[in-house]
Amino acid sequence: MQFMKYNKVIVKPGKRDDVTEAILEFFKVVQTKDTKMKGFIVMNSLEDHSECIVLTFWETKKDMDEFYQKDNRLLSDLVEKLKPSFEIMPERKSYQVSDFKI
Repeated sequence: MQFMKYNKVIVKPGKRDDVTEAILEFFKVVQTKDTKMKGFIVMNSLEDHSECIVLTFWETKKDMDEFYQKDNRLLSDLVEKLKPSFEIMPERKSYQVSDFKI
């Protein structure tokens, strides 16, 4: 994995569990498509109950950029569905991975 997209989601009070469930369902669908995503992590903050971090992993920047285009209906439908639960719109940043071990 050479590239990672960082997605920080801040949700309204009491909405994090619903948002997390929707994100996990989204990734079940994504895994059935040919998205070239190598993996993902969904993390809920222990200190801030409104914060959720989603990391996605990619072999190439091109694959990552193609997935996160505005015309990706799968992703844009998820954002539209969850928009009422967001305190602010998700923050996204792209990273090149220097090293990754598990």
